[in-house]
Amino acid sequence: MKYLITVIFLFICTVSIAQDKIDIIIVKKSERILYAVKDDKIIKKYDIAIGQNPEGHKLKEGDKKTPEGYYFIDGKNPKSKFFLSLHMSYPNFHDKKVAEKNNLNPGSHIAIHGLPSLSILSQYLYNGSDWTDGCIALNNSDMKELWDMSDEGIQILIKP
Repeated sequence: MKYLITVIFLFICTVSIAQDKIDIIIVKKSERILYAVKDDKIIKKYDIAIGQNPEGHKLKEGDKKTPEGYYFIDGKNPKSKFFLSLHMSYPNFHDKKVAEKNNLNPGSHIAIHGLPSLSILSQYLYNGSDWTDGCIALNNSDMKELWDMSDEGIQILIKP
């Protein structure tokens, strides 16, 4: 019995270490890769899809671009129309100032999320091509893993 309790304890400790929260999410748009980072070490690397107009920084609502810059997770939505959703703090102060200067609406509702809930449609949308309106998309199993490692307030760096 004592041996069984020790084994269970070690298993729980191992699972809890594996579920450590990350410090930052780094996205490299040109590589279509998202890195989950803790203590300056890449914990996990994920293939992603981004906005349908992938080149350059998001400037206005409807341009189908994924933003570039520093953001943070400002909300987690388990009931998103996509499989889970980590909402990003886009537009940040700089984005708002640039949009204001150019008399544009910078848009909003940029997130990291999984696939749409329609499973048949999901199979065709997520085929390695960019299909979002500016969000960052992962397959659902990767999204669940990232969701479990992420808390509100985590920084996001999106690079070209």
